[in-house]
Amino acid sequence: MQEHSTKPVHPVEDEGLLFGCILDGDGGAQSIGWAELETWSEIDKPLWVHLNLSEPRVQSWLAQSSGLSQVTSEALRAPESRPRVFHGKRGFVTILRGVNTNPGSAPEDMVALRIWSDGQRVITLRHEKLMTPLDILNRLLGEGYGPRNAAELYQSLITRLTERIGVTVDTLGEDLDGIEVRMEIDAGTDLRREVSEMRRKLVSLRRYLAPQREALGSLLANPPEWLDGASRLRLREAADRAVLYIEEIDASREQSLVLKDEISNRLAEATNRTLYVLAIVSGVFLPFGFLTGLFGINIGGMPGTNSSSGFLIFCGVLLGLLIAELVAFKRLKWF
Repeated sequence: MQEHSTKPVHPVEDEGLLFGCILDGDGGAQSIGWAELETWSEIDKPLWVHLNLSEPRVQSWLAQSSGLSQVTSEALRAPESRPRVFHGKRGFVTILRGVNTNPGSAPEDMVALRIWSDGQRVITLRHEKLMTPLDILNRLLGEGYGPRNAAELYQSLITRLTERIGVTVDTLGEDLDGIEVRMEIDAGTDLRREVSEMRRKLVSLRRYLAPQREALGSLLANPPEWLDGASRLRLREAADRAVLYIEEIDASREQSLVLKDEISNRLAEATNRTLYVLAIVSGVFLPFGFLTGLFGINIGGMPGTNSSSGFLIFCGVLLGLLIAELVAFKRLKWF
């Protein structure tokens, strides 16, 4: 059995060309630069280029040298990145979103991946860094068992993009389960804030995934003619997983609402219990405060002022009053 290298590939960006490669038809590829890209023709082996839309040379190449129609070029360069698919004049356009793994960014703040293909060329574009194309590139250049043609490459990009979303959905679900376990130990305000933040992430992720599910459904309903049967089957599996992820997100949202209500109820119970104890303590010492205040006034005629046992008698009265209050509270089931 042939062993494949697992050393990760780290391409160097060249004026917006993040990487480019020619598929060899056997799961591998050969890296190319701008010069090879400019001279490539349809009689050559399948081409894949991954471009940074923020670079002027990329914008110029798309508009003037890519061979794409004006409508397609403008759609790929447009700032709006709502997930959608459509047949262009010379190829098929797919715009999807993937999880954001960039440092300092939240995964639910998703990044758009724009894909164009005519069955022989695959052009992928992004503004922010996205790991999915690098995953596929490592299979091609680092491991040697990547896509063999443009249809497989197109399908692999969408499948891997969906898989990475699944990892994020699973992580959020596990975090929510962890909060539920911790709630049995301490249901404090910090935990309530965590649940609220988790629910915000779930709502944000679902807002992005819902149109993605619709886009994948449209793709399966009207796929490009160059997409083979095996690739269509795997794309259907990816679309089914996207539906499953949305269902899991909805279930996690419901779970977060239940947890938030449970934490709020426990906090309210703890507050009421504290107020209840304070009320009992106040009820016990209120008569004591009244009596000590009354006998503490400095005027004549107070009973027991001239008796040597007056203090002990007063303490006995207070003790008897305390016992009477405790008995009354017990009968009233206040504690």
